Amino acid sequence: MRLYNGNTLLCTDTIRSWFDWPQYKIYIDDPVFLATPGSNRNDGGAADWYCYRLAETYLLRAEANFYKGNIAQATADVNAVRTRAQCSQLYSTVTLGDIVNERARELYMEEWRHMELSRISYSLALSGKADEWGNTYSVNTLSENNYWYQRIQHYNDYYNKNKVVVRGRNYAIAPHNIYWPIPQGAIDANLYAKLRQTPGYNGYDANVEVWTNWQDAVEDENTTGN
Repeated sequence: MRLYNGNTLLCTDTIRSWFDWPQYKIYIDDPVFLATPGSNRNDGGAADWYCYRLAETYLLRAEANFYKGNIAQATADVNAVRTRAQCSQLYSTVTLGDIVNERARELYMEEWRHMELSRISYSLALSGKADEWGNTYSVNTLSENNYWYQRIQHYNDYYNKNKVVVRGRNYAIAPHNIYWPIPQGAIDANLYAKLRQTPGYNGYDANVEVWTNWQDAVEDENTTGN
C-alpha cells in the first residue's frame, strides 16, 4: 500500500477515496471458501486472532518510561519494535510523538486511535511532561486543549486545512471533542440528580455538581437509592 509518490499524496481523502487495505489486518483466510471451485474472492472466516501483541507491550512501556523521564529506556523499547520489523533506521532518542507515530505504524487497524490518543492525552497531562511541541496540559482543562487535538491540528488535513462542508454542514474538530457528549435522553431520564453535560457541548452547566471520587458516588447511591 502506498499513499505517497515522493511528496505527492496519492489519496486525497482516505475517508471517501478508498484504497487497498493490507489483507492480513482485516481478513482471516477461510481455507474452505478458498478451496471452493469457482470462488474468486475471500470473505474471511473463523480462525484464531490476536487481541494483544508483544509489540504493544513494548510501546506501552516506552510511553510509561517517557512519563517517568527515562528516555533511554523508552528509546530502547521503541527500537526493539523497529528492530523486529527490520527497520533500517533506529532512534537515538524519542519524544512522545515518536512513540505515538510508532503505534500508528505498528498497530495500524488494530487499535481505536481516538480512544488511544484520549488515554495518552490524559496520561500526558498527569505526568506534567511536555509533548513534542513543548506543550504541557492539565487534566482539569483537557476540554480546552489537549494532545489529541494538537495531533489533529498538526497532521490531519481533513480537519485542519480542508474545512470540509458536506450538505451544508461544516465538519470541524474542537478540543472538547476529545470527550463524547452525554445523550440528552440519558440526562432527562436521570430522576434523582441532574447529570452534567460534558464541557463544550450544548447544555453544559459548570454549576451542576459531579462526583470527584468513587467514595462520593457510593455515598450518594446509599443515600438516594439511585
